[in-house]
Amino acid sequence: MKNFILYLTFLLTSIISSELLAQNQFVKNIDWNIAGTIPPAPGEVVAKGLAGAISGSDHNILLVAGGTNFPYEMPWNGGKKKYYDDVFLYRKTKSGLLLVSAEHALKLPFKLAYSAVCSTTYGIVAAGGENENGLNKKVLILNMRGDELQVDFLPDLPSGVTNASLTVLGDVIYLAGGELANGASDQFLKLDLQKQQEGWKKMINLPHAVSHTILLNPENTHEIFLVGGRKSNYGDKSTIYRNVYAFDLESETWAAKASLPYTLSAASGITIAKDLFVFSGDLGETFHRAEKLIAAMEKEQDPVKKERLNQQKIKVQFNHPGFSRSVLKYNYEKNTWSTLKASMPYGTVTTHAVLFDDEIIIVGGEIKAGVRTPNILIGQKK
Repeated sequence: MKNFILYLTFLLTSIISSELLAQNQFVKNIDWNIAGTIPPAPGEVVAKGLAGAISGSDHNILLVAGGTNFPYEMPWNGGKKKYYDDVFLYRKTKSGLLLVSAEHALKLPFKLAYSAVCSTTYGIVAAGGENENGLNKKVLILNMRGDELQVDFLPDLPSGVTNASLTVLGDVIYLAGGELANGASDQFLKLDLQKQQEGWKKMINLPHAVSHTILLNPENTHEIFLVGGRKSNYGDKSTIYRNVYAFDLESETWAAKASLPYTLSAASGITIAKDLFVFSGDLGETFHRAEKLIAAMEKEQDPVKKERLNQQKIKVQFNHPGFSRSVLKYNYEKNTWSTLKASMPYGTVTTHAVLFDDEIIIVGGEIKAGVRTPNILIGQKK
């Protein structure tokens, strides 16, 4: 009997240890492929791609909406940014993503880009953003009702904000940072989707003002993570952060966590179990070089010297090397960051990562200064 109990104890311990080991090694790598594309804009033959588009999943449908591009000329050649209100719906097939909505038949209530976005059980939420008329304080929630797309409004944000970040825990969505009319914000807000009439509530401010950050929550925890981002500084180069903080919902306090391996902004991210994954991002080297030249141009009074600086800036932006292709993984239990061995096919920023049918989808985004991609990446966890 004693030997049987020892054997049973050993067997149970082995099973539990194996399960824990499997959990800790849940994702070792990610294999990437191009699963689909964003169609060309009306009247265009070649798809320019989109940055700042809304992307999320609802009822086994991938939704892509809004966004921006430069359809005619790059910004350094005087090109004007164009905003869109098109909505595209995709269904997953064995061969990739199938566009199931008639091209350009579905529309948002208005043109919109750079919203804070997250997928919830209530639908896909898009908070704030911007268009050619300025900052937006409206909050959309998009749902699939059978084969129909339903667009409703949640309570307005306190003020217009763009490039903020959003996440959801249960029935509550949380919004962090973003750019207000006067620069980056340290705001931290929440909205209970079961008590929408109460509106957005202010929480303890972020550790610092930030935009282009990532907001993620490890599963089965009471923490929300704020990862990287940047803050513009008037007359000086932007601050790009490698800082990582966690907000404890029980104690309502922020605490510093292990920093990123390098400064990073405009990346996308997801949570898988308790681990966090961060895709691509801007390390800031080219961004800072362009900012330095822009600042010098603003101070320069001599037209000849001013144009010389402008040509240097154009050269820097035209020769942009692209963004990081790395995937970073944060181990929640160990409070450590590591880099996955497999790189992404290309780096892409100002987009969102979506868990769709247990795979990772990254739609479009900016791949170089001013340059978008129409590709939709799909990542399979290994």
